[in-house]
Amino acid sequence: MSELRKNILDEARRVVVKIGSRILVDSERGGVRTRYIQKLADSVARLMDAGKEVVIVTSGAVGTGMAELGYAQKPTVLAEKQACAAVGQIDLMYAYREMFRWVQLSVGQILLSAEDFRDRARYKNLQNTIKAMLARKIVPIINENDSLAVAEIKVGDNDKLSSDVALFLDADLLLIFTDEDGLFDDNPKKNPNARLLNFVPEITPAILALAGKPGEAGSAVSTGGMRSKLEAIRNVTKSGANAFLASGMKVLPHQVFFENATGTLFAGSKKKLNSRQRWLSFITTPRGSVIVDEGGVKALRENHSSLLPVGVIAVQKHFDKGDLIEVQDEKKNPVARGVAGFDSETLKLVLRKKTAQVHEILGKNVPDELIHKNDLVVF
Repeated sequence: MSELRKNILDEARRVVVKIGSRILVDSERGGVRTRYIQKLADSVARLMDAGKEVVIVTSGAVGTGMAELGYAQKPTVLAEKQACAAVGQIDLMYAYREMFRWVQLSVGQILLSAEDFRDRARYKNLQNTIKAMLARKIVPIINENDSLAVAEIKVGDNDKLSSDVALFLDADLLLIFTDEDGLFDDNPKKNPNARLLNFVPEITPAILALAGKPGEAGSAVSTGGMRSKLEAIRNVTKSGANAFLASGMKVLPHQVFFENATGTLFAGSKKKLNSRQRWLSFITTPRGSVIVDEGGVKALRENHSSLLPVGVIAVQKHFDKGDLIEVQDEKKNPVARGVAGFDSETLKLVLRKKTAQVHEILGKNVPDELIHKNDLVVF
């Protein structure tokens, strides 16, 4: 084990572990791989004995329900998929509870949607709940609320969910288990000479390209592919935390820390983001977006100024005052994120208007800025 890897892992106190559906669900016979969860429980207990706090982000509810309801492939109709999740969640959590009891650990289930991250009060309450569980040595088992979630309130796949959880809990390490040994310099399924990358100092566009095109995924039971995992890891490492990618078919969490298990270590940025910056930058999903002209982009990036209506040329989707929105340039590239000072319908009345004109139209009680610089993160 390299000295750098040893130091990173030794110093990691709070760890988020993401387990994929391919690992948890027996795609041939159906149902939960209870024996795997038993081994996972023993591994987590070893980490906790060593002073680590462990949070699990689990997949598998839909895949487990598919087996129970007789689906060979993941259903495409939303209601059917949600029915699978509702049925499968029961068996999945029962397996977690019973297997963790064998190692004298309690687990607690938390089902999330994007709304829990968008709303700042709910976000803080969620933080407090999980931290109270960790203080009592309860292992939080987190999943998206797939039995109710629709597109507008979905976090995304569970790779995105795991990065969100790692960010809002200020975790030191995100550990993602997949069906590959880590990140390779080529597709190991097609190229037997592909080389495993043991260490990645930064996820550059070239590194991201190794994972293939957006949306490439799959199996009958899983959602996210390698690209979604790298995008999740990129968010975490940009915030200053570290990440590790390994095969859940071969490696258990404690082996990453204590047995030099095979995998890829991704280094976190030396510039750590605070809690509000993480929330603005990565965790929550914007309600809507605005398009700004070239001058507005320059003001944001070079002058670190607030975003004024005068630079806004278009509004996309409805949003309310206080919602998180994305700022895009005229080619629709993301420029920034921030908290809206007024709603989208009001903004449409004052597009490209100077501050004095804004107040003439809307009155003196509206703010000068669409997004104040204190509520803004520029990419």
